[in-house]
Amino acid sequence: MTRLPAIRDCRGSVALVTAFGFAGLLAAGALGIDAAALFQAQRRAQGAVDLAAILAAAKPADAETVARQSLAANGYRAATDITVQSGRYVGDRSAAVSRRFTAATAQANAVRVELRTSARTTFSRALGLPAAFAIRTSGTAASAQFASFSVGSGLAALDAGIVNAVLGAMLGTTLSLSVADYNALAPARIDAFRFLDALAAELNLEAATYADVVRAQATLGQILSGLRVVVGGIEGGAAASALAKVSRSVRAGGNAFAVGRVVDLGDAAALSPGRGSRGPDLRLMPVLSAAASIANNAQQVSVDLGAGVPGLLRTRVTLALGEPRQSSGWVEPGSANATVRTAQIRLLIEASLTAPRGLAELTIPLYAEAAQATASLRSVVCPWTDAGQRRVDLDARPGVLDLAIAEVAKSALDPRTAAPDLTAPATILSALTLATVKGRARATVGTPFAQAVTFSDADIANRVIRTVSSQQMVHSAVGSLLASLDLDVRALGLGVSTPDLQRGIRAALTDAAPILDQVLDNVLRTFGIRVGRADLSVDGVRCDRAVLVQ
Repeated sequence: MTRLPAIRDCRGSVALVTAFGFAGLLAAGALGIDAAALFQAQRRAQGAVDLAAILAAAKPADAETVARQSLAANGYRAATDITVQSGRYVGDRSAAVSRRFTAATAQANAVRVELRTSARTTFSRALGLPAAFAIRTSGTAASAQFASFSVGSGLAALDAGIVNAVLGAMLGTTLSLSVADYNALAPARIDAFRFLDALAAELNLEAATYADVVRAQATLGQILSGLRVVVGGIEGGAAASALAKVSRSVRAGGNAFAVGRVVDLGDAAALSPGRGSRGPDLRLMPVLSAAASIANNAQQVSVDLGAGVPGLLRTRVTLALGEPRQSSGWVEPGSANATVRTAQIRLLIEASLTAPRGLAELTIPLYAEAAQATASLRSVVCPWTDAGQRRVDLDARPGVLDLAIAEVAKSALDPRTAAPDLTAPATILSALTLATVKGRARATVGTPFAQAVTFSDADIANRVIRTVSSQQMVHSAVGSLLASLDLDVRALGLGVSTPDLQRGIRAALTDAAPILDQVLDNVLRTFGIRVGRADLSVDGVRCDRAVLVQ
């Protein structure tokens, strides 16, 4: 008989496998619970760090205190390893994320908060794993509190003939705008970013960022085309019509120059504003005059006003501009971009008037150099609870005007060179053998003291223009100059002074002083300069809450 195989009893091994399997499941479950707890702890720490960074970025000056208080309120006490860094954030998409934040205490616009802590485990230690795992997290937030402002004067109540001649010479054309045209251009404002949008289309840069457009090169004609597109939307169309007259007068082509010399992004360039976002307001006329002076490339221009100035026989104005008038763009208080200036200019007015006693003509060479008026952004107040409490504080300094009657070479008018020698007397009268009169005078108008100016929310909304004046401002700039005129009168070849002739010459010059004041004022204000004064305006305020950035 064949023996059947013995049947094994496997119940013990099954129980062992079941026990090990159940233990494995318990271990996996325990690890899962601890992993979920660690993940939750990581998220909680990240949320606390992000909140601390946002609150600290809203007050960069107190970033350390604000961030630590926020973290403490969320359960991360002082014993926790916390690092708070203030710095500058640049939102350049082409830069690596790690390079967009740079630690810096000066002009900080962002805060980075780093937190090192640990989370204890419940079950992992029973499996021989660490009892706690390190957690390290960081967050960076940037704030944006910008203002846009300008310094200079408008074109209200000016002589259209003089402005046409001077601005036309800078544009290389002949202008024939009326007083009504200038009155339409003077108050016109444009959105800087809408202008860059229009210019991008003109330059075939539709997909470019604003930073790309600002770096691009454009001709004067292209600048005018972009302005016309934006100004075309202004109610009434009078400004657009006047600008069209200017555009038609300017020849196509010409030298190209960087768009950023006319319209700059200011400090907002660091945040890479997106296409279509709101830009600061710009006054149209300063943009036009700045473009004209840049296109002119600092070349000297001479304008013959002929007999067009009542009270003078002939008038010629020769001038040269250095840096044009500036507008700030969006800037932060204390930054390198937070100071703007009026244009640099030197000019020579050669005026002829009737001499006393029928002795031919008197010729007055009036030299003027305007030191730049400046305005600096001191602070921007952006209260989140009440927008009506926003405030902008500026420090302004009127420009000083140096005037002289002297023999000045026209080659010395370039404002980029050293100041000319003003010690040589000018020949005022030369009547053959009858008489020769030479004269010399020099005066400084204005005092370069800074003055604080505050713009309230209502001032900003209503586009109020505030004027600061020199404390020693006189009624007549040319009159104050002539008061110090030193005359050397030589009659009939004898080196003696003729009192009657000298009195007659002084009387004629005194009568001409208000007329010369008018010519000087019209020329200077064409480029945003007023004698002894500075007109200030806040063109916009951007109060953005602090946001997380990468």
